[in-house]
Amino acid sequence: MDKEAPDESRPAYDAAVVLGAAVWPGGRPSPALERRVAHAVGLHAAGRVRCLIMTGGLGRHPPAEAALMRDLAIRQGVPPAAILVECTSTSTMSNARNALALARSQGLERLVVVSDFYHLPRARLAFAHAGASVATEAPTPAATRPGAALWQYAREAAALGWYGLRYGLGRLRAGPGL
Repeated sequence: MDKEAPDESRPAYDAAVVLGAAVWPGGRPSPALERRVAHAVGLHAAGRVRCLIMTGGLGRHPPAEAALMRDLAIRQGVPPAAILVECTSTSTMSNARNALALARSQGLERLVVVSDFYHLPRARLAFAHAGASVATEAPTPAATRPGAALWQYAREAAALGWYGLRYGLGRLRAGPGL
């Protein structure tokens, strides 16, 4: 018996979970936030995802990260009905838990997580700990000042070490789907 042919009209993923990044004074998006949203919008425009799940609560400056991300995506052409917003998370772990609860409540199973490449190992660990195996994608890295890049790598190395100790590296799994 032949295997059923893949449905080429079906998006590769049900949703892109876009992890939040800083909102700057005056409600301006940080470059990381802009990169992540632009990448997710590109996935939607290419038909690779059905919808976007924006995650991130209120940080140092209003509005909540996810609300600003939603507004950016709408300005870039994503229909409001194709965007879900999770505005309460304040960490990568709470991004994972809250985004998964929202995805499951909407029947979304095949997820791709969008964040910067240096953040993705920790994001994968958080989603695995929360009970999901997800695919990941990162926008093209932006040219940054050497000091800024060093800070990002150092921060993520420390955070990944903490997550590994707290949540267990053995839980990290690969592959799409919940």
